[in-house]
Amino acid sequence: MISPMRPVAKPDSGTISVEEEKLRQALVSRGLITADDWQQVRNAIEPGSGLGPILATLVHAGFLTSGQAQRVAVELPNLTAQLIPGYKLLDKIGQGSMGAVYKARQLSMDRIVAIKVLHQKFAANKEFLARFRREAHLAAKFNSNHIIQAIDVGQSGTINYFVMEYVEGVTIKEELEKGKIYDEAEAIDIVLQIARALQSAHRRNLIHRDIKPANIVITKDGTAKLADLGMARATTDEAHIEKERGLTMGTPHYMAPEQIRGKSDVDSRADMYSLGATLFHMVTGRPPFPYPTIDEVLRAHLKEELTPPDHINTKLSAGLGEVVEFMMAKSRKKRYPSPDELILDLECLQRDEPPRFARQHMAASMQAIEQADDEEEEEDSDQPQVVPLKWALILAGILAFSCVGNMFLLLRLAMR
Repeated sequence: MISPMRPVAKPDSGTISVEEEKLRQALVSRGLITADDWQQVRNAIEPGSGLGPILATLVHAGFLTSGQAQRVAVELPNLTAQLIPGYKLLDKIGQGSMGAVYKARQLSMDRIVAIKVLHQKFAANKEFLARFRREAHLAAKFNSNHIIQAIDVGQSGTINYFVMEYVEGVTIKEELEKGKIYDEAEAIDIVLQIARALQSAHRRNLIHRDIKPANIVITKDGTAKLADLGMARATTDEAHIEKERGLTMGTPHYMAPEQIRGKSDVDSRADMYSLGATLFHMVTGRPPFPYPTIDEVLRAHLKEELTPPDHINTKLSAGLGEVVEFMMAKSRKKRYPSPDELILDLECLQRDEPPRFARQHMAASMQAIEQADDEEEEEDSDQPQVVPLKWALILAGILAFSCVGNMFLLLRLAMR
C-alpha cells in the first residue's frame, strides 16, 4: 500500500495529459491494475509528474512488478496505439460523468475525429452501456449538416467507444457566459439552422429532448451544429416510451411543460419549445424564467405567463417576439405543428416580413377571445336583470306608499 504519510495531491482532470490517460487505459484494459489502483496512485503524486513516476509508484505500491513496469515503458507506444484500432488518440478535450472525449486521428481516412470513451465503471452496467450505444445508433439516423455526425461505435477489450465528427467551435452557452447578447439577425440565422436539423429529425420520427445553449456549437465558418444526443429517442420506440413514463427529463431552464409533467408521448413540439427558450436566452441575455431554484423554474414553465423577449430587449422586432411566444406556448397544441412552419416564419423574419404562422395564430387567438366575450355578453342578456339593493329599497317604498294611498282613496269612496 502507498504510505499514508505521503502528501496527497488531487489532480484536476484538466491537468491529466493524454499520455497518462493512454497509460491508464492500457494498464486497466489489460487487467494489470484496476481503476481504483490507478486512482490511488494518481492521487499520491504531483499532477504532471510524467509516466516514469507513475510507473515507479505502481511498483512501490505493489500493483506492478519491476519487470512489468519496464516492459510497459518499452511497449507503451504499441500498447496505446492498440487502445482503439484504426485511431490514434491525440488530446483529451472533454470530461463528463459517463466518460471522456478525445481528439483523435482516423488512420484509414487521415482525418481528425472526436472519440467518446465510456468510463470503465459504467462498462459493466448494461443500462449505461445500452444508453451509450443507443446514442451512437440514433446519431447515425440524424442526417443533417447541422447535427454532429456519428462515424463509428464499438468495443476494444473493455473499452467502449463512440467516434463522431470533430467540430472546432464555441457553444452558445460559452458565449452567453462571456456576456454576449445576440443581435436579432445572428440569432435567427443560428436558430434557423437548428430548426432545419429538427426538420430532418422530425421526418425520421426522432426527437432530441435536450436542446439548450450548451448543446449548440458554432463552427469557425458560422455553421450551427446540434450536439449531445444522449437523451435522443425515436417517437416510435414504444418499449423506451413505456420505460420512461412519468420521468422528468431535460434541462430545467429550457424544458417543455409536457417533459416536466413526465409525459411519455413527447414529440418535435417539445424540441421547438426548448429551441424557443434558447432563442429567448440568446437575444435577452437571460433564460425565460430566471428563478434561483429548480422548483421555481419548473413551476414557471407550467404556470407563469411568458414575458415576450421584445418587451425585455426593445431592439427586437415584434415579429421575433411573436415567434418565440408561439414556440413556447404552454400547450403543445398551440405551438408550431412541425419544424416546417417554424422555418417558414424564421425565413419571413429574415426578409423583414411578419411571421405568417405566428401572426395567424395570434389573430385566431384574438378572434377566439372576442367570440368568448360576445358569447358571455349574450349569456348575460338572457339572464334576469339584477336590481341594485338601494334602488330596490326605494322602489319598495314607492310601491308601499302607493298601496297606502290607494287604500285611503278606496275608503273615501266607500264612505260616500
